[in-house]
Order: sequence, then structure tokens, then C-alpha cells
Amino acid sequence: MTLPVNMTDSSHNNFPSNDWQILGELELSIGSSAAGLIHARLSRTLEPLDLHTDFLNKILVSAQDAAVRASQAETVMKFGHIHISIFVPHEHASKGKTWGFFHIERIENPSEGAATQDHAIDFYLYVEGE
Repeated sequence: MTLPVNMTDSSHNNFPSNDWQILGELELSIGSSAAGLIHARLSRTLEPLDLHTDFLNKILVSAQDAAVRASQAETVMKFGHIHISIFVPHEHASKGKTWGFFHIERIENPSEGAATQDHAIDFYLYVEGE
């Protein structure tokens, strides 16, 4: 699910809940061949969570699709980079539990007259029922 959000402060410390911690980040240049890099880096980042293969693939495909959309939107708005961040709950032990996720896409550092802006994609993984 993609929820467009217009936020003017890109600081991750200003999220409404302190229950999230950042698991990893990835920065890509617009126009780079991102699919392989996204797959490799996010797979490595998510490895400690020991996610089911099908669920992991859903996250990877979602990240790749979002990066493609950002690259295509670049013809309308000039983006410098794509930032992908993965957030998990502070207490993320999940043996035998089911994970879910959502992501939010936003424009970082929007300012009048800026030549380029960055496209941020924040993924939030959560244990269902918690």
C-alpha cells in the first residue's frame, strides 16, 4: 500500500512514535540500475529478521516498484536520489509470528527553487497483532 504524505521535515526523529527503530537505509541515484542493488542490500538488511521467503520477496518487489515509480516521476519533478529506509519495532523478536508491512513515499527537503529533491521511501515492518 502506498500512502502519499507531504512532510516538510525529513528527520526520522520526528515520527509520532518512539517505538520504531531504523534497521537500515539505502540511497540510490536516479537513473541507476536499482533493481539488483535494492534486492541485494535490502535482503542483507532484512536477514536478521529471518522473514519467510514469500514475505521478503513482497517487500523487495514493493521497494523495486516504488523506485521505478520515482524514476518515472523524475520527468515531472527532478529528483536527485531515492532514499529507502527500513523501520522495525524496538521489540522485534518474532519467532512463530506473522509480519506485515506498509510503506510511505514522500519528497524530502522540498523547497522552492531547489534544482533537485530526494524521493524517500520508508518501509515499516510490524508483527501482526502487536
